[in-house]
Amino acid sequence: MFGFSHVKFVSFMADVIADHGHNVTLFQPFHNAMKNTEGLVKNKNIEIINYYPNHYDELVNLETQTFPMFWDSHLMNNPILQAFMMPRALAGEFERTSVQLLKDKQTLDKLKNRNFDVMIVETFELTGFYIAHLLEIPAIPIMSSVRFPSFNDLFGQPSGLGYYPHIGSKMAPEAGFLDRLNDVYRNFFVYVMMHRMANIQNDYVEHAIGRPVPNWKDLVSQSPIFITNSNPYLDYAVPTTAAIVHAGGITMDLKKMKHVGKLPEEYVPILDERESTVLISFGSVIRSFQMPENFKAGIIQMFESLPDVTFIWKYEKDDVEFQKRLPKNVHLKKWVPQPALLADERVKVFVTHGGLGSTMEVAYSGKPALMIPIFGDQPLNAYMLERHGGAIAYDKFDLADGHKLTKTLKDMVSNPKYFKNAKELLEVLSNQPIDPKLNLMKHLEFAMQFPNLRAQVPAINHVGIIAHYYLDAIAFLVFVAGLTVYIGFLILRKLPIRIIPKKAKND
Repeated sequence: MFGFSHVKFVSFMADVIADHGHNVTLFQPFHNAMKNTEGLVKNKNIEIINYYPNHYDELVNLETQTFPMFWDSHLMNNPILQAFMMPRALAGEFERTSVQLLKDKQTLDKLKNRNFDVMIVETFELTGFYIAHLLEIPAIPIMSSVRFPSFNDLFGQPSGLGYYPHIGSKMAPEAGFLDRLNDVYRNFFVYVMMHRMANIQNDYVEHAIGRPVPNWKDLVSQSPIFITNSNPYLDYAVPTTAAIVHAGGITMDLKKMKHVGKLPEEYVPILDERESTVLISFGSVIRSFQMPENFKAGIIQMFESLPDVTFIWKYEKDDVEFQKRLPKNVHLKKWVPQPALLADERVKVFVTHGGLGSTMEVAYSGKPALMIPIFGDQPLNAYMLERHGGAIAYDKFDLADGHKLTKTLKDMVSNPKYFKNAKELLEVLSNQPIDPKLNLMKHLEFAMQFPNLRAQVPAINHVGIIAHYYLDAIAFLVFVAGLTVYIGFLILRKLPIRIIPKKAKND
């Protein structure tokens, strides 16, 4: 239990599997005292086992962790610092519960006695793979985000360089040398960060068990498939293999989204105030009230410059003084019924941080979105949605520029192209050839039937980088070509001396 979007994806996956007739147990060790998760699992046949560590009371008494430094810290967004600071911080959040669980023989024995056929484990935190190893059952890896490069590689996916952008880079064909250089630089440190986090977990797991254990790569790569939260009709077109299963969209119910029920009564008069309404929400991890003052000033300037637009802003704190600074077209709410508001035609644009949950919701609602990513996978999610033409990826540091923000949002509210493109994307997602839930279940049941199948992972994936990309053969051919040109040049230099006779002197 760590990260609401992760827990939500796993809960929905449990529902889908149980709805297809399988006997599902949801085992939930708590890394922090998550709240508001009780209603996530809908299927009543799912057994939920909550594992509370000895220090759970400490977790309950801690304030819900937020990350205000990500708003405007250039240091926290530096790839090098992230690669060396974030793995230790995140692994440290997992360690206490993980170590206790791995030493808890009574709990492990109870799980083993249930004779599970398979264990589905999220790759963001690796303890589950070691539990599956101890229980001697197959483990199928999943990821609640679009991709996790270090794990995608284990299942044969080639490098994503050039297929999707990194922060600060343009995409082909506009990309130039500096863009490609930036991609290589950022891509390298993404790998460093992911490997460091996995290796740290590997080390403390081995120490907890008290004996050598297989490396995390060996445990993860035993599965015939790797399930991700990517949707091929929303995501970038990336070369992949049959072993990587795209389950993005399983959390979306189109029928339910079209019939979300009545809005709470308090929102009816708000939506009737003006012709256009804009919803603003930066998710649950990053809090609006912790936004830097210069960012708030830019947003307030935008509010004042668009008096004909109503704004509903998810602002998590009662702040009377701040409310006095706002014009009358702004309504602050500590919580908003996001799906219901997105389904309402009076809401014209959604301003969001670009978490994958919100990205999916706005894509499946057919609404334009101003994506303002803060950290993590949010920039890539923003670029991913922007490329379909119904969204704009906006730099968070430009929030301080009220004039630019006003111009951007005014264009999105008034220009019909954004609404048209967002609706076209919704039509594509509504008519994709294979339903994501069906795709998930077909591959999952196939993997359960053939748990040791690795035929869909290219054999070349088992060699080093030189052999994988034929660098030795290319270098040899370049050397031979260069040597041939050089020898040819030496021969040509000598030819004129031999074939052109000297002029005889007349005298």
